[in-house]
Amino acid sequence: MNIIKLCGRSLIKSTSVPRLTKYSTLISKKKEEKIKKKIQFYIQNELPEKELENELSDLKKSIRIQAEIVRTLKNGPSPSQLELSQAVQLLSDQQAMFRQRIEKYLHEEENQNIGTKKLEQLLKERFFYDQSFSLYGGVAGLYDLGPLGCVMQNNLLSEWQKEFVLRDRIFQIDCSILTPEQVLKASGHLSKFSDIMVRDLNTNESYRVDHLLKSEIEKKLKKSKNQTLIQLLEKIENSHLTHLNEIDEVIRKFEIKSPKNNQLSAASPFNLMFKTEIGSHANIGFMRPETAQGIFMNFKRLYDFNQRKLPFAVAQVGKSFRNEISPKSGLIRQREFLMAEIEHFVDPVNKNSNYEKFHLVEKLYVNILDEHSQLNSKFTQKIQLGEAIDRKIIKSEITAYYMGKIHNFCIKAGISKDKIRFRQHLCNEMAHYANECWDLECLTSYGWIECAGIADRSDYDLKKHSEFSGSDLRAERINNIQNTKENFFPHVIEPSFGIGRIMYTILEHNFMTRSNSTKQVIKNNTQIKYLIILFLFFLVCDC
Repeated sequence: MNIIKLCGRSLIKSTSVPRLTKYSTLISKKKEEKIKKKIQFYIQNELPEKELENELSDLKKSIRIQAEIVRTLKNGPSPSQLELSQAVQLLSDQQAMFRQRIEKYLHEEENQNIGTKKLEQLLKERFFYDQSFSLYGGVAGLYDLGPLGCVMQNNLLSEWQKEFVLRDRIFQIDCSILTPEQVLKASGHLSKFSDIMVRDLNTNESYRVDHLLKSEIEKKLKKSKNQTLIQLLEKIENSHLTHLNEIDEVIRKFEIKSPKNNQLSAASPFNLMFKTEIGSHANIGFMRPETAQGIFMNFKRLYDFNQRKLPFAVAQVGKSFRNEISPKSGLIRQREFLMAEIEHFVDPVNKNSNYEKFHLVEKLYVNILDEHSQLNSKFTQKIQLGEAIDRKIIKSEITAYYMGKIHNFCIKAGISKDKIRFRQHLCNEMAHYANECWDLECLTSYGWIECAGIADRSDYDLKKHSEFSGSDLRAERINNIQNTKENFFPHVIEPSFGIGRIMYTILEHNFMTRSNSTKQVIKNNTQIKYLIILFLFFLVCDC
């Protein structure tokens, strides 16, 4: 459905990539030398993009084998000139093929980085959004939406409610943001909702330790190949570096410093919740880190409202708050952000199979990066959701159903289907309340970012709140044949959406500069009617 138009016409035509041969002849000698070094490095090491590495792995292997053949012929006792010449020519041809593909990758990467800066600059110029309190220097991680940002957000939420709330007949409630300490103590957030940080000893600036170590180690690897550093980087990426003493040892051993080249403090945990006081008696409270707890608080009322029947699902849209250590990625990482969450309550006996709506997505192909692939090949696989259930890659049909719905919704909203994948959480990175988690990740200029997630929270929350509050939050399972009744804690499947991240991803995936023009536009790549509406007029430069 073509609905994003300006003056009655489709907004864009795709920009063609300059011819590689022409691109190569225009680059400076310095840049040429840089490219040669990168090509040699990538022949011996893994490429940054896993799909590109998969595409070129055979060619890289052939180049290494052919290079060894050439060296053997040159160092032989009496090399045949004809044989040597043919071997050198074959090696040159292979290297030229590899160079052509790498040049294209580097060129696209450069254009993407330039395009992202232009996009963010344009969005701020047209007051799509801007940093909060900018008159006083601004606050990192806090942003205000302008008129155009509100138009897009409201319409995106409207479509989300139609797709998930109305179509699936889900209840919707709106709960308090301020949350008493006891609630978050019961849920585990008070003791476990934290990241590990380090401080710059000179400037006192804080850094999230896994992000800092990953960035600094990648810089060191660009200078020299070091197997220990490669293994350490893989350990960080797989969330295996979690012990404070081990982190301090890594910082000391590899002389890791802050981005400003200063010494770092010892690693320490940092709770991500905003603490406050409620009432004149200074009762401790927090700004909610997720909308889910309000739904769990009201489970008994909702269960009665649904005539004491399972399954049923409850949605909530609202602000959540996380005191991020060093947010530096615009709308991608905020301290105050809009979430849309669903809590799907189900009898654990019926959780994993025979879900009545699963047939709607059973044949849908999705890109999946499961736990086994992350620890081994690191490549995604395209697979039908039905097959993923049969092979036990995804445990629950309800989880798979929501994965299919989220996949279709994001593509419909304008996110590129080639830049979407579902990544399974590794055992050691799972939230304290979950026993299975999948993130819908989208590829942006910031890398793969989580835009939505599906977590199997089991009966953790209801059981904990029942224990701490003294209230019975169990449901009833009645057997009419045997005339028996059994009480149990329902399990919960939770799809959650980061609205700001989805909005930014839609904009980045659809942003382009017209060829032979300075005008920048958002292209027509959405099926959601009136999603972006009139703000496109204001996003066209020089109009």
